[in-house]
Amino acid sequence: MKISLDLLGDYIEFIETDPQKIADAITAHTAEVDEVEVQGALLTHCCVGKVLSVEKHPNADKLKLCEVLTDKGAKHVVCGGTNLRTGMRVAFAHIGATVKWHGEEMMTLEPVKIRGEQSEGMICAAEELGIESLFPQCTGHDIVDMGDSDADIGKPLKEVLGLNDVILHIDNHAITNRADLFSHIGFAFECTAIGIAKWKPDSAKAMSGEKMPDFPDTPLPFAFRVTAKDAISRYCSCLLSIDSLGETPEFMRRRLAAVGIRSISLPIDITNYVMIEMGVPMHSFDADDIQGDFIARIAKEGEPLQTLDGKEWKLPEGALVFTDEKGNFDLVGIMGGLRSSTKEDTKQIYLHALSLDPVRIRNTILATGHRTDAATIYEKGVPHIATELGFYRALELFLQYVPGAKIISAPEVSGDNGTATPITVSLVYLRSMLGIDITPKETETMLSNLGFAVEGKGDDIIVTPPLHRLGDISGKHDILEEVGRIYGYNKIEAILPQASIAPPKRDFRIHHLRDSLKESQYMELLPLSLIGPDLLKKAKIDSDQCTKLRNALGKETSLMTPSTVPALLEHAERNMLRVDDILKTFFISTVFAENADSHKELGMLVACRSAADLLHDPFLIAKRDLQTVLRATGYALSVDASGGRCASLVIDGKSVGTLCEVHPDVCKAFDLPARAAVATVNLSAVLHNGAATTVFASLSQHPAVQYDLTVAMDHGTSAGELLRKIAETSKLLESVEVTDLYGNDSGAYKLTLRCTYRAPDRTLTEQEAKKEFAAVEKLVG
Repeated sequence: MKISLDLLGDYIEFIETDPQKIADAITAHTAEVDEVEVQGALLTHCCVGKVLSVEKHPNADKLKLCEVLTDKGAKHVVCGGTNLRTGMRVAFAHIGATVKWHGEEMMTLEPVKIRGEQSEGMICAAEELGIESLFPQCTGHDIVDMGDSDADIGKPLKEVLGLNDVILHIDNHAITNRADLFSHIGFAFECTAIGIAKWKPDSAKAMSGEKMPDFPDTPLPFAFRVTAKDAISRYCSCLLSIDSLGETPEFMRRRLAAVGIRSISLPIDITNYVMIEMGVPMHSFDADDIQGDFIARIAKEGEPLQTLDGKEWKLPEGALVFTDEKGNFDLVGIMGGLRSSTKEDTKQIYLHALSLDPVRIRNTILATGHRTDAATIYEKGVPHIATELGFYRALELFLQYVPGAKIISAPEVSGDNGTATPITVSLVYLRSMLGIDITPKETETMLSNLGFAVEGKGDDIIVTPPLHRLGDISGKHDILEEVGRIYGYNKIEAILPQASIAPPKRDFRIHHLRDSLKESQYMELLPLSLIGPDLLKKAKIDSDQCTKLRNALGKETSLMTPSTVPALLEHAERNMLRVDDILKTFFISTVFAENADSHKELGMLVACRSAADLLHDPFLIAKRDLQTVLRATGYALSVDASGGRCASLVIDGKSVGTLCEVHPDVCKAFDLPARAAVATVNLSAVLHNGAATTVFASLSQHPAVQYDLTVAMDHGTSAGELLRKIAETSKLLESVEVTDLYGNDSGAYKLTLRCTYRAPDRTLTEQEAKKEFAAVEKLVG
């Protein structure tokens, strides 16, 4: 965004006159100023010269010897301009002037001989003096052509061109939430509020809409219809007749050029001028080119449209267009169409101003890759009041400067300017949040200068935002920001907060769990908590109940993951062939469900590359390892096998997870071996209860006696129940554990058990141990 201090001067009188200090104040209080551009900075020691003679250079085919009349007399110059002629006025730079050599490298002119001929200055092209916006055709090998006359010969070039403006280059990123600041009026409010300017007497009247012209009762010759619901929230338009396009006034041409807008024709220049002044893009249609009804609608993908720049477009789905019986003639909010544009023979102009849906405009920008000044403003959300005031301002300029301009229709208006909601703010709140002792009078002054209405006395005030700030002021936090930035953040004393720096208590149980799994040869993964519907579908998990992201980066990260299993399977698919025999992975992540609170979940996967016997079955490996690591963390896990290939994981009588074998269809989808197992544990539920305290006992001084026993089993008998019964056979039985397992996963299998006997007060004899072990032999038959 470029702001002209000359244009601002129509509304405000600057108290501070130093451009750099003005820029510093705006940066400190409102938005970052990237650059302060002083017009004519390269025009020192430059004047309007007249070419008295042009001769061929004796030693160069493309150079000429010129005699130029200047304020310092006639000067002999060597020049390569292709458009040189006797009698033309040129931009002449004296010795000592600083120019951009061919528009690039800065250099200071000195007396020099060029191919043996003395040159006492330079006849310049536009880019060499930074005035290419005024002379766009006079660049490269064409020098600045100011016409043939004797006017202003020898006068300073800066004075003749009227380059007395200062342009502030505002960082658009700093004002993206402030649609009102994409206008000079918006910055006029800011300059007065921060104390570097004051309003001129007639400024309030100019911005109040009191200059509304008289409209006839004649209706438009066509119907304006909006079929695009919610796409146009505010609209003002009417029909004008003109005698001719006229000539753009010098002040308007100069100010448009200052902010980087090329003058085209007076009607178009007026709409562009109102855009930079009031912050509302406008368009003037040749009314005679509109056939039938004027319709605003949503385009279908692939519809054709030719824009003002002559480019043929295939429109994206969702773009807003104006259309009539002949077809589309305007890509609304982006660029006007060529067919309906104002032309030299235009006699009737349909003028409109509108507020559009900013989201739709931004989507169209992204879809077309086409960004214009108007589109940049529209995507921020043009305030409704700006649409109305901009419309009246444009009519004022049309009636004042366009030859024979008359309003010949009643206004076509839709929507309203909105209603501001009063906000109650406590001065105690402002003081405590900002850390400053601000008075009610100071607060009222700052807010009033920004256009807010302030009522109430004492510590509680009622603040009503102006209509042009409805888009960004919604609560007391916004009022807080306004007061803080206008007061000046640099004036608020920097005080370090005081707080305890003692680190919070840390729960090391998850760390212990991780370490135990790694010691059991598991590899930890670190996937995102985001997932896509395709991966869930592949894992046979319904994505309809998943929590969806509103602004996802892509389809593959559009959902909050409901389980750790899909990521484990996806990793196994990519890495199964990288392991020698068995793949063991885990990770801990937060998982989300549509109708349940999020919780931390431990996910584990075990898969073997080759067929495994019963001892190396992935299901049993996962069960054993999970019980081991949880026991080391302080939790006793039991497995409730309810049949099939799935079991519930239980701690303290509550189910905390699931252990299951991966379904063959899922294994096939992820190209895994036929047998793989996964386990999921709700760690939030597990860690909600404290871990059991591990009590270390001294080593016994007496040796143990061990017996191994192989038992024939079938899959219908619970091995856990058998171990529980064996443990009850003797008080001297210290432990009973499985040492071997062989067979297959159907029918009979064999279980090797080891029973350890020990007496706490003596050494057991063989006879005592055998007597106790006999009870086990009798139990198992």
